[in-house]
Amino acid sequence: MASDGYTRPRRLLAPIATTTGKVQWVGILVLVVITAAALLAPLLSQFSPTEASCAPFEPPGGAHLLGCDDAGRDLFAQLIYGARISLFVGLSVAVFATTAAVILAILAGLNGGWIDRLIMRIVDVALSLPFLPLVIVLGVYLGASLTTQILVIALVMWAQPVRELRSQILSVRAMGFIEASMAMGGGRFHVGLRHILPEVAPLVVPQFVRIAHSAILVETSLSFLGLGDPLQTSWGSILYHANARTAFLTGSWLWWIVPAGLAVSVTVTALAFIGFGYDASLSPRMRHRRQPIMAPVDPSNFEAALSVRNLAVAFHSEIGTTEAVRDVSLDIGRGELVGLVGESGSGKTTLALAALGLLRLSAEVRRGAVLFDGQDLLRLTDDELRRLRGRRVALIPQSAMNSLNPVMTLGTQLREALSHGGKTVEEAAISAWLTRVGLEPRHARSFPHELSGGMRQRAVIAIALCNMPDLVIADEPTTGLDVLVQEEIMALLLDLRQSLSLSILFVTHNLPLIARHADRLEVMYGGEIVDRGTVLSLRASAKHQHTRDLFESLPEIHGAKRWETGSANGPPLLALKNISKGFRALNGLGFATGPLNPVLQDVSFDLHSGEKLGLVGGSGSGKSTIARLMIGLLRPDEGQVLFNGAPLNGRAALKLQSEAVHMVFQDPYGSMRNAMSILDVVAEPLQIRGIADSREIEARVRKSLDAVCLPSDGAFLSRLPIALSGGQRQRVAFARAIVTEPQVIIADEPTSMLDQSVRMEIMTLMEDLRRRFGTAFLFITHDIALARHFCDRIMVLRHGQVVEQGPADTVIHTPTHEYTKRLIAAA
Repeated sequence: MASDGYTRPRRLLAPIATTTGKVQWVGILVLVVITAAALLAPLLSQFSPTEASCAPFEPPGGAHLLGCDDAGRDLFAQLIYGARISLFVGLSVAVFATTAAVILAILAGLNGGWIDRLIMRIVDVALSLPFLPLVIVLGVYLGASLTTQILVIALVMWAQPVRELRSQILSVRAMGFIEASMAMGGGRFHVGLRHILPEVAPLVVPQFVRIAHSAILVETSLSFLGLGDPLQTSWGSILYHANARTAFLTGSWLWWIVPAGLAVSVTVTALAFIGFGYDASLSPRMRHRRQPIMAPVDPSNFEAALSVRNLAVAFHSEIGTTEAVRDVSLDIGRGELVGLVGESGSGKTTLALAALGLLRLSAEVRRGAVLFDGQDLLRLTDDELRRLRGRRVALIPQSAMNSLNPVMTLGTQLREALSHGGKTVEEAAISAWLTRVGLEPRHARSFPHELSGGMRQRAVIAIALCNMPDLVIADEPTTGLDVLVQEEIMALLLDLRQSLSLSILFVTHNLPLIARHADRLEVMYGGEIVDRGTVLSLRASAKHQHTRDLFESLPEIHGAKRWETGSANGPPLLALKNISKGFRALNGLGFATGPLNPVLQDVSFDLHSGEKLGLVGGSGSGKSTIARLMIGLLRPDEGQVLFNGAPLNGRAALKLQSEAVHMVFQDPYGSMRNAMSILDVVAEPLQIRGIADSREIEARVRKSLDAVCLPSDGAFLSRLPIALSGGQRQRVAFARAIVTEPQVIIADEPTSMLDQSVRMEIMTLMEDLRRRFGTAFLFITHDIALARHFCDRIMVLRHGQVVEQGPADTVIHTPTHEYTKRLIAAA
């Protein structure tokens, strides 16, 4: 991997060149010195810690480095031999408590249900008990001994790590690669051992370190209170005897008490340093750079609502500097809608946030100016920027769910925005703005989770525009929404633009949407503006190859088909017969309660060998539920799923079906674990099926990678998914899908999270796999234009019901259902 310049994300040590790496190494070296002194105690001291070797209270000298106690025992010998006991107790407790916590957390998080509830109620009880009194009571009850100390301290330290690790396991369990592994036929044991344990293992290290240094402190406290093993010498027992034998009255406390106290403090600090550095190895800390003082730009003669001049932005971290925006200039006229388009990582969002002064602390504006109403926004103070934001310049942020406060109603959040500058807000104003963006006044009492994605996006727009700004920067406001909702949001913005005389900078990678509405386009690539102009001029004579690729990748719904029509062969491979499926809400205890919410209602269709069936519908229509029923992750409430004419009942039938059907998920980033090599990712279906021969596995993996036009050499096999682009990741997902030579691939929106130019590559790959291997495809999408070009048949799903189906061209050219017509009009 060194040749790729890529470092694995899971490391125990932070880079030594970083500040946190240096801190971690200080902790390691200190702990090594203390441990070495404990292990080499017989060589470092000629005296036994329990024998009288000098005069009582003898001060430090050449023979006795720290002097002697009241019984004439060498204190230096006690200190280094005592390190053995204190470190042994700390590390033993850490091993026992951490092991118990990991086992219980995995049982709770992986199984859920009553097992999870039982373990967590026990944890709640354990955490509610007073810590130090409990330790003292148990110590007195069980008697003073080294074993008692370890047992007592471990008993009171296991609970908190269980809660923290369990929460991480629940988070991991919800990740796409867990569902992908289960979709491949992986059982609970395989998923736990293969994915959850390795993913949680790095989080165990900080828990181990925390328990170890806490255990040393508790052991010292117990020994100081006289609850330690009277026959053992530890740092705590040294302090206990010093206190009991009036060391403070004799003046010997300086060499009797201080060294032991310092030893405890230094050891605990060293462990804390190690944990601190480990945290940094997982997530390198970003460095704040003071913004340079730039020469003022003459704002005269600028008629634009916003003018960006030679803007350059870089991000700094402890592992390097990345230049995200390179000398970008653009203008937005008053009342103009400008689309800023480009692939993920091209610098679009960085440019937008820089204009508003909302960059992260790790970002540095190296040069340039952002002129608004005669002012350079980059030269304003934070207070001056705050007075502009929300009133004259507004941001519609990406991801409405993350932008809204989940514990505040929409009315409260809208009131907060309207009260900008201390204004009094009437209820009528809140209702008026909700109505203006297509919501109802009653939604003022709603929380974000109670609304659909489109409704949440409308609420965000209302909050951004309620103070009627002059300029709006909309950062991917339609991402994650289905095609009809995208058009609704776009129509809303166009209407508000007209009524409020807004200037809009619309940041997106959705070229088909913005191309229908923008006055001009600015095309961004690699941190630079590479093309600009009207949609017609760019389509006709783009200057940059990237712009030409973007427009060439747009499939026109009524144009000539890009991929040939396949042919259905033989009886159906997979069939759904009168399927109905619903879900119930979960209460606070995790039980399904309340009425059944129907998701699918009486759905039936067939999929034949070599056929490409398109399943089209909006968000929430039931498309992904159908996919999960077809691979056995869900079971229908009514009806049957048939594979080769036989119902999928019983483990044997499900195992056979899992070998013949593979699913490619929507998210190419979440559907594979970043800590696995490409070899391991693609090989997982083979390992689930019990193939253990490493040479056979590698040969089949290489063959699959060759089939999806990816390298198959050793360097690529050892790479991690995080080092690949989105398109490469999705190709790896298809390689994983075909490695067992399945008869059916269910592609669940495999292009929706990819950039426009990459989408066509993936579609061409799917067609190539169909022709070469005869694979049948269920292509799930909300893009009916793409489905028309790729699929033989199209089935339109709405509210869990099939409202139209037939040959692709027939559905597109002569639709019969109103919903289908709306989808076609929005394409």
